[in-house]
Parts: sequence; C-alpha cells; structure tokens
Amino acid sequence: MAKDIEHELRTLRRLPYGVARTSATEALVRRLETDGPERQLPQALLDLVEAYTFANLGKQGFVAFARTLRLWDSRPELFDEADERNLFWEFKWIAGDLPDYPEITAEQADAFLADMTRRFAIAGKGGSSVRMSRFRWAWHTGSADMERARIDWITGDRDELEDCATCTVGQQTDYFTELGRYEEAVAIGKTSTGTCNLEPTRTMHALALAALRTGDAELATRSYRRAVATYSSAEGSDFAPAHGQAFELLAIGGALDRALQQLRTDTGRLLLEASTPLFRLRFLLGVLSGLSANLDRSGLPTGLSAPAAPTLGELHAWVRSETEALAAQFDRRNGTGYYADQVARALASRRAEHELLLGRLGDPVSEAHGDGLGDAAAGRETGGGADDAGDPARPTSEPASSDARPEPANADEAYARAESQAGMRAYLTASDDYALAAALAQAEGRLEFAGICWAEAAKAAELAGDASAAHERYAAALPRLEAAGAEDGLIAQVLVGWAPVAAQVADCAELIVRLRTALTRAEARVPEPALTEELTESRRVEHLLTLATLRDTLARSLGAAGSATRADAAEHAEAVSAAQRAGEEFAQAGRIPDAAHAFWLAGRLQRSAGDTVGAVWSLESAFEGFAVARLTNERAHAAGELIEVLRETGQGDRADAVISELGS
Repeated sequence: MAKDIEHELRTLRRLPYGVARTSATEALVRRLETDGPERQLPQALLDLVEAYTFANLGKQGFVAFARTLRLWDSRPELFDEADERNLFWEFKWIAGDLPDYPEITAEQADAFLADMTRRFAIAGKGGSSVRMSRFRWAWHTGSADMERARIDWITGDRDELEDCATCTVGQQTDYFTELGRYEEAVAIGKTSTGTCNLEPTRTMHALALAALRTGDAELATRSYRRAVATYSSAEGSDFAPAHGQAFELLAIGGALDRALQQLRTDTGRLLLEASTPLFRLRFLLGVLSGLSANLDRSGLPTGLSAPAAPTLGELHAWVRSETEALAAQFDRRNGTGYYADQVARALASRRAEHELLLGRLGDPVSEAHGDGLGDAAAGRETGGGADDAGDPARPTSEPASSDARPEPANADEAYARAESQAGMRAYLTASDDYALAAALAQAEGRLEFAGICWAEAAKAAELAGDASAAHERYAAALPRLEAAGAEDGLIAQVLVGWAPVAAQVADCAELIVRLRTALTRAEARVPEPALTEELTESRRVEHLLTLATLRDTLARSLGAAGSATRADAAEHAEAVSAAQRAGEEFAQAGRIPDAAHAFWLAGRLQRSAGDTVGAVWSLESAFEGFAVARLTNERAHAAGELIEVLRETGQGDRADAVISELGS
C-alpha cells in the first residue's frame, strides 16, 4: 500500500501544473485522510499546496497550507526531515501571496507574518525568509517603510531557506523599476548571473525597461532579447508583471506594433484575468503606460475583440478605467495612495528618446558574444520593413557595399547567398536575399522556384521578428506556387508556416481563402497506383497526411480569426469538422500525436461555443490519443479540460474516473 502511494505521488509530481495535477492530488489527499496511511499525508498535503501555488490558485493554497499547519501542530511525528523542510519552504509561497488579494486585510497579514516569525524562531530556521516576506508586503502595499524593510532583508544573515541569490537580485530589480529608480535597477540588474524558475526572465524584463528609461537602448535591447529567450523556463511560473513591463518597453521604444501583436497572440488574456488581482493590476499598469505614450496614434487598430476595443484610444480608455478601479481597491486595503500614484505616472508616460534596436535581433549574435550586438549587427543600418512599400520584394535593410556584396548574376546565386546569410543567423539580410532570388527567378520564368524563395524570405523575416514582412512574403509565395502547379504537399507546408504569422498580425482572411482552395484541390486528386503495393500505400498515406495537415491548419486559422468560437457562426461548424476529420486522417496515417492534437483543438472550439456534449467526446479522444503516444504533459492538459467540462455538466463520476487514471 505504502509503495503504491509513493508511486502515485511520484507520478503526480511529474505532471504539469494545472487542473489535472491539482484534481488528482486533491483526490489522493482525501483518500489518505480517510483510509491512510497517515504517515504519507504530509507529503500529499505539501504537494497539494505546491499544485495550487504553481497553478496560480493562491486562495486554495492558503486553505491547504492551513490544513498542513494544523497537522504539523497536532501530529508532528508524521513529518520526516524532508516534509519539515518543505513545510517551512512553502511558508514563503503563502506569505508572498498575501499582498496579492485586496480582501486580505492588513491585520490578517500581520497576524500571519507574526506567526511565521514565531514558528521559524522555534524551529531554528533562520529569519531571512521572514524578512523577505515582510519586505514584499511592505513593497506591494506601498508602506512608507518599504525601503527600510528591503535593507533589513538584504543585510541580514542568509540561511538555507532563503531564495537563490539570483532571485534576490531579481526582486530588487523589479522593485527599483516599479518605483522609477531606474539607475539603481540597472546597476543591480546587470549583476544577475544565475537561473531558476523565475530567473533571469524576471530580471531581464525589468532591466530592459529600466535601461531604456535611462537612455541605454543597446542594453535594453540585449536584456529584452534575453528575457524573451528565457521566458517560461519552468512550467507554472507566472510572469504577468513582466509582460506588462514588456508591453511598456516595446510601446515606448518604437515597437508599438509588436506590443499590440503580443496582446493579440499571447498576453491579451491578462487584460481580463491574471493569476492574482495584484498581478493583473501590475500588468495593466504596464499596458496603460505604453498606451499613454502613444495617444497621438489613438486611431490605430488593435485587432482585439476581447475586450471590445478596436482602436488604441478605445483600448486606452478601457485599460485606464480597469486600472483605476483595481488600484482603488488595493489602496483602500493598504491605506495608502501607492497605486493611485502608479496610475498617475502611467498616464504621464512618454515615448523614450532612443528606440529599441529590435531590427537587429535576427543578426548573428550568439551567446558566445556575450550579450553584445556583434560586429555584423552593429555595423549595418536597418530599414523599416514591409511598411516602406507595397512590394514585398523591396529590401527591408540597406545592402552592404557593392565591393562586399556584388550583385548576383541569377536566382541561384542570390539563393545561395541567402542560404549563407541564414546559416549565420543574419535573418534580415537573408530575407532580402531570398526576396531578390524570388524576383530573379520570376524574371527567368521559374515560377515555382520564385514561390519557394518567397516562402524562404517569409520564414527568415519571421525569425528576424518582423511578422508584418513575413506575412506579406508568405502571401507573395502562394499565388506563384499555385500558378506553377506545385505539389499539394509543398503548398501545405507553406500554408502551415504562414498560419502562426497571420494569427500574429491578426489578418487570417487571405490565408483562410488559400487553405480552402488548397483543400478543395487536394480532395479532388486521387493518388495514382504505383508499380508496387508499398509505393501505392506510401502515396496514399502521403495524400492523407496532406489532407489532414490542411484541415488542421484551416481549423486553427479559423479559431485564430475569432468567429469559430461562436456557436452561431458558420465558421464554427467548419472549424470543428475540419479538426475532427484531421484527427481521423492523422490516426489513419499512424500519426497518433497529431491526431490527439487535432481532437484537442476540436474539443476546445466546441467548449468555447457551449457544445459540452461534443467537447467531451473530442477531449476524451485527445486524452486517449496522448496516452497512447505517451505524451504526459499534453495528456494532463487535455485531462484538465475534460475534467472541467465533466464537472460543469454534472458528470462528477466520469470526472473522477479520469482523475483516477492520472496517478496510475
């Protein structure tokens, strides 16, 4: 029995944070409380606190931790050495969440911190974690003694329960940046060297913003580049405040389009809901600052449908209203005007004097160069990208001198030069060279090769971070490939590459038309019999995979366009049907992981439209497919959504059956 529980605990710890892991751990705790063995209950309770904390369920974490403390007080003999260490380690997580909920009063927080101080002293655990927790409360409540609390924390003795040294740097960099003490933020942020589940991502976001505010665009660019490269280094980490800093950085640093693009494709959900109310407020403050600095472009389309704010000016008004209301809640609890002052500063934000050097991010800068921009990047001027002209063939960067880069004599020479640049990760230059190869190939009458070159130019532009140019160049590739009668498989590959870019720039209309055309054409073609059964079967599977790939991409693109999530939209039925048929075709071709992903997509679309019956079937298919493919994380995420739907529809027994499979 004990060995079975140990196996189950280990299995659940390997699951990603989310509904599935949380639900399964809850079920295990209930079993242990009812049936025992009691000696494994502390482990399970501590695992439950961890599951809640990293699934961003702070309120549930408070309750589970209180239960654990009661068990520690009444049955300390059940806790072994590892359990005891985890108990005091998790104290910091709970204390760290105290400021995040305005309904937690100052009196309650003071009582918790006093109890924490007492328990650490009795257990001989040292006081560093307590001092850090008091600093966080003082900072996030706007207390007048926040700086004294910081000094008390960092000058006291460190102990084994202290966060890593890199986290100590990260918290202070974030703190100084939020207070507008940018020089101090830069000074300490530049000392960051280590890594953990939060670092260096948190530090680099704050450092980038602070550096730009001090006028150091190169340091800001390098830091932002590193922040993006290390984002989500550990599953379950929450970076909502950092995303707010990133929006502000981009918006004040001459990259407003990119900032809005991130809202559309990645961080926009944080406008409506974050892991905690304070994290949402800090995100909104960054967005408000970035928008306020660009009110001279108030008519700019945002591409957002939720919230309903089609222009920058309307989004600014909505964000301001939400931010002011949330700030007022915290200030009432805190008895300060800290967040009102933060709102006022955000409203007064202005664009930075020096712009970010994001156009150079795609050039050959490896970690071997440190964080320097590199000679190749620093020595070349970059242009404005696809907005400079309607012709996607127009170069997006100034070419090198004619002595250094002689004009290619033909398309093949231009293509070879582009390949060389791409090999060095000089993606901006490579994109322009591929575009030149496309123009030369078309002049030579090689239409299919021209289409291939345009697709390569698009991919290189995407790798350089210029989604707008990539979008235009993918759009240039397709009509040429179609006119040349290119194989369905090749066209499908280009469409698959185009889809995420079209979603990024919130312009899926032409992509969807091309996908429907390609799918109709592919459906009309029947693979011809070959000389051998093996070759005939190979052709059949290849054709099946092309159809499945086109359907899957069409479903995802319809979903990205927005209307497919509404039950009354014609695109909803089309997207669900395409996803389910793709799942069936992938399965027939033996591509079980792809089939599971397609059914998972269908289930999410059905759930968003209120079709819970259909969602259950699709999500069950995804859950089973991921199990067969042994994709543990994907299986857990699909299980989490399935559990939620089953519970929402009163099918608790079926939900429990899914949960029971997770620990086996």
